[in-house]
Amino acid sequence: MLPEQQQKAFGDFYDVVRHNEILEPKTTLLLHLGAAMALGCSPCMEYYLGQVEKEGITTEEIGAVQAVVMAVSAGKVNAQLREVERCMRDKRMP
Repeated sequence: MLPEQQQKAFGDFYDVVRHNEILEPKTTLLLHLGAAMALGCSPCMEYYLGQVEKEGITTEEIGAVQAVVMAVSAGKVNAQLREVERCMRDKRMP
């Protein structure tokens, strides 16, 4: 458990990020949801999915975010495999 001062600092930071004046609230929420999906944070996904109706986010928009997360995740797995294969090849070469 974070000490009170650190919890307040985190809460303040989160509030500034979540309710920024740069991105539209809908875009910010979709980014939060996508990050939660990418990190596999189920409580975060549940929270953000509970907020989508307020921002008028459609299931199609959620699906688009999900597809982006899946595509980036697949790219990461592919790159990791290529890196392991390269390392294995390099070890075999004298």
